[in-house]
Amino acid sequence: MVRFVVDGMLGSLARKLRIYGFDVLYDAEILDESILAIAKNEDRIILTSDKALHNKALLNELKSILLSEEEDEDRIVAVFRNFGLKLELNPKNSRCPLCNGDIEEVNKSRLKNVPESILEKHDHFYSCMRCGKVYWIGSHWSRLRKLSERVRQRL
Repeated sequence: MVRFVVDGMLGSLARKLRIYGFDVLYDAEILDESILAIAKNEDRIILTSDKALHNKALLNELKSILLSEEEDEDRIVAVFRNFGLKLELNPKNSRCPLCNGDIEEVNKSRLKNVPESILEKHDHFYSCMRCGKVYWIGSHWSRLRKLSERVRQRL
């Protein structure tokens, strides 16, 4: 499985890749030296928009992609094309977009702190095993499906 470490400029991309199920390390405050060390020690691919970081990675024989695209859709296309990745949007395979933790489907009767109107409207819920954030297939998911369809057409 492909794993990434993403520079501080690409947080939105990191969250989207996590939703696609990829293990993506991201911290907005991470230093270039830490990104390089993580990539080396954990065999992760660096995704960056920083030319200097990309060049350092290549000098250290690390895998790195320089993303010059402005929009996440274009960046996602570039990443998937570069590695021949399969585009699959499935909540059961997603990771937590906030913390990168594993997500499991949970019975809604076990949920707390979810508005009653959401519990009544939806049947399937997912919870992050690390941070406890709860997710469901709502309007955000339909926007992600539209994004995925546009990416699929371009791939």
